[in-house]
Formats: sequence, structure tokens, C-alpha cells
Amino acid sequence: MMDRLKELERAAQDAEEELFSSQCRRLEREYQKKERREEAVDAFIRLFSQAVDEQKEVSWLGICYLHTSLQTGSHEFRLSLYDEEFYFDPEPAELYWRPSCFFECFEEDMETVMTGLRKKYPRIWRYEEDAVRRKCVEYYYAAFRQLCFDLSGEIMETEAFQRAVKAENFTAFFGRYQGEGEILWRMKER
Repeated sequence: MMDRLKELERAAQDAEEELFSSQCRRLEREYQKKERREEAVDAFIRLFSQAVDEQKEVSWLGICYLHTSLQTGSHEFRLSLYDEEFYFDPEPAELYWRPSCFFECFEEDMETVMTGLRKKYPRIWRYEEDAVRRKCVEYYYAAFRQLCFDLSGEIMETEAFQRAVKAENFTAFFGRYQGEGEILWRMKER
């Protein structure tokens, strides 16, 4: 049973790798458009404005994907600003954001991948399809991570970011919510 699941994941990953290269170019074109970039930066403006309104000193910006959002199909990311207590912050500033285009592309890929897999593997169970989706979405998480990194300069130039009270080593990270993540950028405030 596990061999079949690994085989399915491998076959899906091979198919997704091919599909993603063209989708990645499509996403790059979309996010070169001024309105798409503004829409993305606006999510961060709203988040930092919330921290300003709450007069909260922030140490961490978390850009996190949620496994539940993949399962429900909402495809939202959780953007959070934490104080020095990080995940123990009792009241982080937070919002949920679904970036344009990313998951429309992902769902198109999944339709193609699953159609191909069903021809070769009869009776794909729901848990197997979920495993395939988790494997394939990693490409989109990596692309979204790169977008957030690329937008960092634009985010830091916003009035909301400038007005927010930030700790000395303010750090932005990307990863799974309450899981592992990687630092996108760090700044020295003073």
C-alpha cells in the first residue's frame, strides 16, 4: 500500500514538474503587472496597519501556508506579526490572504495530473489524492516564497511598514504554520 502511494507521488511530481515550468512563466508575467504587485503589497499594508493601530512592537513577520487551506481549497496564507514571544504572542496581528493566480494555476495542474494518474492507476483513493496534492503544491509554495522575497523592498517602502514599531532584529520568515520555516530577510532597525 505504501509502495503505491510513493509511486503515485513520484508520478505526480514528474508530471507537475513539467506543468509547473509553464505555469511559473505565467505567474511571473502576472506579477510583473503593476496591479498584481500592488494587490500583493496591499495585504502586507493591511497587516502592518493593524499592528500600528494596536501600537504593537513587532519582532517577526510570518508568511505561513496552512495544510487545512489546501484540504478545504481556500488556498489562503496566514500573515502574522508577532512580538518577541513569537508563537507564544497572545495577540498577534494577523490576516488570511489568498494571492491571485497562484492556486488557479495549481488547480489546473491538479486536474491534468489527476487525469493522467487515473489512466494508469485505477481507483485513486481520497487519501492518495491528498498526498499527491501535498506533493505538488510544494512547487507553488516555493514560487510564493520567492514572490514574497522579491516584494520585500516594496513592502518595506510602504508607509504602514515605516510606521510600525519594529524590534531591532525584525525578521520575516516563510514556512508551514507553527512548523518549520526559513528566514526571508532580517533588518536592523536602529
